[in-house]
Amino acid sequence: MNSKPPEAFCINPHQFKAFVLSCEPNAFDKNKNRHELEYIFDMGNDERYFSSVFNNLVRIGLSLEDLYVQNIVTDYQATETAKNKNWLRTAQNYIPKRKEEFDTVDPSFKKPVFLTSEYLYRLLLNDDLKRLRAYELYKLECTIPIPEQNNKLDRPLFPLYRHPMYNLKNWDNYIKKVKDYFF
Repeated sequence: MNSKPPEAFCINPHQFKAFVLSCEPNAFDKNKNRHELEYIFDMGNDERYFSSVFNNLVRIGLSLEDLYVQNIVTDYQATETAKNKNWLRTAQNYIPKRKEEFDTVDPSFKKPVFLTSEYLYRLLLNDDLKRLRAYELYKLECTIPIPEQNNKLDRPLFPLYRHPMYNLKNWDNYIKKVKDYFF
């Protein structure tokens, strides 16, 4: 695509606490026309794209000032992730770019990454590891956060899926686990 991709969003680039990673910047209106964004999730202009993620982050005790928000694939795609047969291959090519970006803005290599989609979990988990279902992750049937040595970003990973089933109001033990990590 020829359009300028949306910028990452970060209010406090020197003091944020975590990354939030999404799949790609596509947003479409009711007529299937692409809505081009200045910032990822159209942050600063239209709250609806980030509201489900933000509501979960508030339950954890984090605010916008605590976040660095980015997509794994920064360029617009012809279709959204779930309908894009080439998304996985495309996204794999972006992993080194996101790792370099995250390592540059956080040279401590300690700030965790919230994953907004199961697609990201499946993409970023090391190839030799078993992929669990989202339900198993939220039921804490594995180590959370996913350890840095188990993923391609070399950072702790927390699933924080946008799907309504994974709204944290329904997952008290998961909230406690994430809060314990931060506070």
